[in-house]
Amino acid sequence: MRTCSGCRKKGENEEFIRFVIHEGKPLPDVARKLPGRGFNVCPSYDCIKRFVKKQFKGRLNPEDVYSETFNALKNYFLHLLSLCHKTGVTVIGQDNIKKLKDGREGILILSSDLSPKTKENLKKKGFFPLEDVFSSEELGGAIRKETRIGALFVEKVGLGRKLYEVGRKLKSLRRED
Repeated sequence: MRTCSGCRKKGENEEFIRFVIHEGKPLPDVARKLPGRGFNVCPSYDCIKRFVKKQFKGRLNPEDVYSETFNALKNYFLHLLSLCHKTGVTVIGQDNIKKLKDGREGILILSSDLSPKTKENLKKKGFFPLEDVFSSEELGGAIRKETRIGALFVEKVGLGRKLYEVGRKLKSLRRED
Protein backbone atom coordinates (compact mmCIF):
# COMPACT_ATOMS: atom_id res chain seq x y z
CA MET A 1 0.00 0.00 0.00
CA ARG A 2 1.39 3.41 -1.04
CA THR A 3 0.30 7.02 -0.52
CA CYS A 4 0.24 9.82 -3.10
CA SER A 5 2.61 12.65 -2.19
CA GLY A 6 0.15 15.13 -3.71
CA CYS A 7 -3.33 14.25 -2.46
CA ARG A 8 -2.51 11.60 0.22
CA LYS A 9 -4.73 8.99 -1.50
CA LYS A 10 -3.78 5.41 -0.67
CA GLY A 11 -3.47 2.76 -3.35
CA GLU A 12 -1.41 0.00 -4.88
CA ASN A 13 2.08 0.60 -6.25
CA GLU A 14 0.98 0.25 -9.90
CA GLU A 15 -1.59 3.05 -9.59
CA PHE A 16 1.05 5.74 -9.10
CA ILE A 17 3.87 7.39 -11.02
CA ARG A 18 7.12 7.18 -9.08
CA PHE A 19 9.46 10.17 -8.88
CA VAL A 20 13.08 10.12 -7.73
CA ILE A 21 14.95 13.28 -6.78
CA HIS A 22 17.98 13.64 -9.08
CA GLU A 23 20.17 16.76 -8.96
CA GLY A 24 17.50 18.64 -7.03
CA LYS A 25 14.70 17.91 -9.52
CA PRO A 26 11.97 15.27 -9.63
CA LEU A 27 12.74 12.65 -12.26
CA PRO A 28 9.81 10.44 -13.37
CA ASP A 29 10.76 6.81 -12.86
CA VAL A 30 8.28 5.25 -15.28
CA ALA A 31 9.97 1.82 -15.22
CA ARG A 32 10.20 1.95 -11.39
CA LYS A 33 13.86 0.89 -11.42
CA LEU A 34 15.86 4.00 -10.46
CA PRO A 35 17.70 3.91 -7.12
CA GLY A 36 16.93 6.30 -4.30
CA ARG A 37 14.02 7.55 -2.27
CA GLY A 38 10.87 7.45 -4.35
CA PHE A 39 7.74 9.59 -4.17
CA ASN A 40 4.50 8.14 -5.49
CA VAL A 41 2.08 10.52 -7.18
CA CYS A 42 -1.33 9.92 -8.76
CA PRO A 43 -1.28 10.21 -12.56
CA SER A 44 -3.06 13.58 -12.70
CA TYR A 45 -1.96 17.14 -13.33
CA ASP A 46 -3.38 18.34 -9.99
CA CYS A 47 -1.45 15.77 -7.94
CA ILE A 48 1.81 16.48 -9.79
CA LYS A 49 1.25 20.21 -9.20
CA ARG A 50 0.62 19.65 -5.45
CA PHE A 51 3.64 17.36 -5.17
CA VAL A 52 5.95 19.92 -6.79
CA LYS A 53 4.59 22.75 -4.62
CA LYS A 54 4.99 20.69 -1.40
CA GLN A 55 8.44 19.27 -2.10
CA PHE A 56 10.07 22.16 -3.98
CA LYS A 57 8.25 25.20 -2.56
CA GLY A 58 8.18 27.35 -5.69
CA ARG A 59 11.68 26.52 -6.99
CA LEU A 60 10.29 24.50 -9.92
CA ASN A 61 7.48 25.07 -12.38
CA PRO A 62 4.85 22.29 -12.04
CA GLU A 63 4.04 22.62 -15.75
CA ASP A 64 7.61 21.62 -16.66
CA VAL A 65 7.46 18.58 -14.38
CA TYR A 66 4.08 17.59 -15.85
CA SER A 67 5.37 17.91 -19.44
CA GLU A 68 8.50 15.91 -18.65
CA THR A 69 6.42 13.21 -16.97
CA PHE A 70 3.91 13.00 -19.83
CA ASN A 71 6.71 12.73 -22.42
CA ALA A 72 8.56 10.10 -20.36
CA LEU A 73 5.37 8.01 -20.11
CA LYS A 74 4.73 8.39 -23.86
CA ASN A 75 8.26 7.23 -24.71
CA TYR A 76 8.04 4.30 -22.29
CA PHE A 77 4.67 3.33 -23.79
CA LEU A 78 6.09 3.36 -27.32
CA HIS A 79 9.06 1.26 -26.15
CA LEU A 80 6.70 -1.30 -24.57
CA LEU A 81 4.54 -1.25 -27.71
CA SER A 82 7.59 -2.15 -29.79
CA LEU A 83 8.35 -5.09 -27.49
CA CYS A 84 4.71 -6.22 -27.50
CA HIS A 85 4.71 -6.24 -31.29
CA LYS A 86 7.80 -8.45 -31.31
CA THR A 87 6.05 -10.94 -29.01
CA GLY A 88 3.04 -11.13 -31.31
CA VAL A 89 0.26 -9.76 -29.08
CA THR A 90 -0.64 -6.86 -31.39
CA VAL A 91 -3.36 -6.59 -34.01
CA ILE A 92 -2.76 -3.82 -36.56
CA GLY A 93 -5.38 -2.03 -38.64
CA GLN A 94 -9.07 -1.24 -38.41
CA ASP A 95 -10.26 -4.21 -40.44
CA ASN A 96 -8.28 -6.72 -38.38
CA ILE A 97 -9.50 -5.16 -35.12
CA LYS A 98 -13.13 -5.35 -36.28
CA LYS A 99 -12.64 -9.10 -36.90
CA LEU A 100 -11.59 -9.74 -33.28
CA LYS A 101 -14.01 -11.75 -31.20
CA ASP A 102 -15.70 -10.08 -28.25
CA GLY A 103 -14.49 -10.91 -24.76
CA ARG A 104 -10.80 -10.28 -25.40
CA GLU A 105 -9.20 -7.92 -22.93
CA GLY A 106 -6.68 -5.36 -24.04
CA ILE A 107 -5.95 -1.80 -25.04
CA LEU A 108 -7.15 -0.13 -28.24
CA ILE A 109 -4.73 2.58 -29.38
CA LEU A 110 -6.25 5.12 -31.75
CA SER A 111 -4.06 7.72 -33.43
CA SER A 112 -4.86 11.42 -33.23
CA ASP A 113 -5.30 11.67 -37.01
CA LEU A 114 -7.95 8.94 -37.27
CA SER A 115 -11.43 10.17 -38.19
CA PRO A 116 -13.98 10.57 -35.34
CA LYS A 117 -16.42 8.19 -37.06
CA THR A 118 -13.80 5.44 -37.31
CA LYS A 119 -12.84 5.94 -33.67
CA GLU A 120 -16.46 5.56 -32.56
CA ASN A 121 -16.92 2.40 -34.64
CA LEU A 122 -13.79 0.80 -33.18
CA LYS A 123 -14.66 1.78 -29.60
CA LYS A 124 -17.91 -0.20 -29.91
CA LYS A 125 -15.84 -3.38 -29.52
CA GLY A 126 -15.56 -2.58 -25.79
CA PHE A 127 -11.78 -2.49 -25.45
CA PHE A 128 -10.04 0.08 -23.22
CA PRO A 129 -9.41 3.01 -25.61
CA LEU A 130 -6.35 5.23 -25.58
CA GLU A 131 -6.96 7.92 -28.16
CA ASP A 132 -5.40 11.15 -29.38
CA VAL A 133 -2.10 10.64 -27.56
CA PHE A 134 -0.03 9.41 -30.50
CA SER A 135 0.06 10.26 -34.20
CA SER A 136 -0.09 7.52 -36.81
CA GLU A 137 3.60 8.16 -37.60
CA GLU A 138 4.57 7.61 -33.95
CA LEU A 139 2.65 4.32 -33.82
CA GLY A 140 4.18 3.17 -37.11
CA GLY A 141 7.65 4.08 -35.92
CA ALA A 142 7.18 2.20 -32.64
CA ILE A 143 6.57 -1.09 -34.42
CA ARG A 144 9.28 -0.44 -37.00
CA LYS A 145 7.00 -0.03 -39.98
CA GLU A 146 7.43 2.59 -42.66
CA THR A 147 3.67 3.02 -42.84
CA ARG A 148 1.29 5.05 -40.74
CA ILE A 149 -0.89 3.11 -38.30
CA GLY A 150 -4.23 4.56 -37.26
CA ALA A 151 -5.49 1.78 -35.01
CA LEU A 152 -3.76 -0.90 -32.99
CA PHE A 153 -4.96 -3.46 -30.45
CA VAL A 154 -2.69 -5.04 -27.84
CA GLU A 155 -3.96 -8.03 -25.91
CA LYS A 156 -3.57 -7.88 -22.13
CA VAL A 157 -1.17 -10.82 -21.80
CA GLY A 158 2.55 -10.82 -20.94
CA LEU A 159 4.05 -7.42 -21.75
CA GLY A 160 0.59 -6.32 -22.82
CA ARG A 161 -0.35 -6.12 -19.13
CA LYS A 162 2.41 -3.60 -18.46
CA LEU A 163 1.43 -1.65 -21.57
CA TYR A 164 -2.19 -1.63 -20.34
CA GLU A 165 -1.11 -0.15 -16.96
CA VAL A 166 1.02 2.54 -18.60
CA GLY A 167 -1.86 3.30 -21.00
CA ARG A 168 -4.24 3.84 -18.08
CA LYS A 169 -1.77 6.26 -16.51
CA LEU A 170 -1.32 8.13 -19.80
CA LYS A 171 -5.07 8.42 -20.26
CA SER A 172 -5.64 9.83 -16.77
CA LEU A 173 -2.61 12.13 -17.04
CA ARG A 174 -3.67 13.60 -20.37
CA ARG A 175 -5.33 16.99 -20.12
CA GLU A 176 -7.93 18.27 -22.53
CA ASP A 177 -6.44 21.47 -23.95
